[in-house]
Amino acid sequence: MKANRAVAVLLCLLALLTLLSSGCEEKTDTGTGKSFTWHLASEPKTLDPQIASGENAAIVIGALYEGLARLDENGDPVPGAAESWENSADYKTYTFHLREGALWSDGKTPVTADDFVYAFRRALDPATGSASCAPMLCIKNAAEVQSGALAPEELGVRAEGEDTLVVELAYPVRNFPALTALPVFMPCNQAFFEGTAGRYGLDRSCILCNGPFIIDGVYGWDAGRHINLAASSRYWGEAAPASVKLPIGSAELVIEDAVIAVSNGDVDAIALTESQASRAESRGCTISSFADTVWGFCFNLTSDSSPELQNEKVRAAFLGALDWAALRALLPAEETAGGVIPPAVSIEGENYREQAGEVTLPAQLEDAAALMREGLAEAGAESPPALTILCPDDPELTALVNEILVTWNKTFGQYFNMAPMSESDLASRLAAGSYSAAVCSFTPDSGDPAAVLSLFATGDSGNVSHFSDADYDALVEQVRHTSGTEKLTACESAEQLLADRSVFVPISFGSHYFASAPGVSGIIFRPYGGGVDFIGALKT
Repeated sequence: MKANRAVAVLLCLLALLTLLSSGCEEKTDTGTGKSFTWHLASEPKTLDPQIASGENAAIVIGALYEGLARLDENGDPVPGAAESWENSADYKTYTFHLREGALWSDGKTPVTADDFVYAFRRALDPATGSASCAPMLCIKNAAEVQSGALAPEELGVRAEGEDTLVVELAYPVRNFPALTALPVFMPCNQAFFEGTAGRYGLDRSCILCNGPFIIDGVYGWDAGRHINLAASSRYWGEAAPASVKLPIGSAELVIEDAVIAVSNGDVDAIALTESQASRAESRGCTISSFADTVWGFCFNLTSDSSPELQNEKVRAAFLGALDWAALRALLPAEETAGGVIPPAVSIEGENYREQAGEVTLPAQLEDAAALMREGLAEAGAESPPALTILCPDDPELTALVNEILVTWNKTFGQYFNMAPMSESDLASRLAAGSYSAAVCSFTPDSGDPAAVLSLFATGDSGNVSHFSDADYDALVEQVRHTSGTEKLTACESAEQLLADRSVFVPISFGSHYFASAPGVSGIIFRPYGGGVDFIGALKT
């Protein structure tokens, strides 16, 4: 009887393990034999590629999944799930040829063109509520599908057999294959998705992937503690590293000194500040950096903050009281921002900032107080709003803000305040709309200039200024739907309009820094919060 009971228990355990492993295969012994560690700042809320957002999710999704193309170390598209592709002469139709015999991580289900059709339609379906599908809006009918005006089946994407995917675009996009490496473009198997009953991407058993890695065993994703990955035996390409360990930023896992951690090899790569990067480089680490961020002065135009700021003359008076050339001289000359769009952004393969002119900053007014009185009268107010400028707790930027306050106090005969804080707290305040004015940063989610400019477009989820202007929105749409000189001119006009309407004044460009430990090579870092690619990582 006891033996029978033991057998029954064993069978139950085996059945449970089988159920848990239905989405991703069990740990394999494939790979290069090396293990790599990267510290996730926080746990991704979901690993559903069509709705996930943020760098932490991008890192894990980029390892578990593969889009039609991958990006090499230069950010150029190379074959991924598609072994080749061709485009029409006008760059409005792309035909992708998928790899024959490619399988999902269950080891039996083929990856087909229909999986990409379903993923693209699902991402743009308003019922999905994706906040990361903006890069897909170049697809024919995408905007109409997202708005609900057309059904997802009207999207300009179709399968021609199991191995051929045709994508029609609304306007020419020369770098469209590179976009397909973004998480939102990853394939999704419809039958598996529907079988997860709303839990797709929320735990290991509800993930079916096609990339170079899988979640490493039943306990590979321990919520709040770690996500461990192992090389997939189903992946078509060369063997990836045997494993990637991703500890999650909980209290017991916080890295006290990032420079020591990476230089000693406790982690194999890590994101650093500029000063930390300099220290890490002196300790033998390899540093990568991207000038993908713009810092500037921004007003909050909602009536809930300081309603007087909705009046353009009030804003212009605040900005016109200042000598912007003198203020920006407080920062290193090489960091001074020539516009809203940062240096890492390109148009059709050419660096945007090298082609574009610089934004004309607000001119210093002889009588800013008079313009302020005029604006306040129009706004029905008697005195300037008592602004507190939020800013990062950075010596250079706090010195700049202090000079702004000195000038305002003198010009308007009123006391204004400054509130330095951590960048994470600043980001939270901006997202919540809990501010009137701030020196803050914007980092786009891709290298398309429209991704930067849309951060000030009406209704955009990243528009913390709450600026709304029909002329500006039209320019952003022009940037999205044109190419060449027309696109360049629209970008320049949009950048200038933000300064002319006294919404945002660019101050400096910022960079994100990454370090690889001594002896580690081949890890690819991405700008714009695009994550880290470990597929070619090597360790000596």
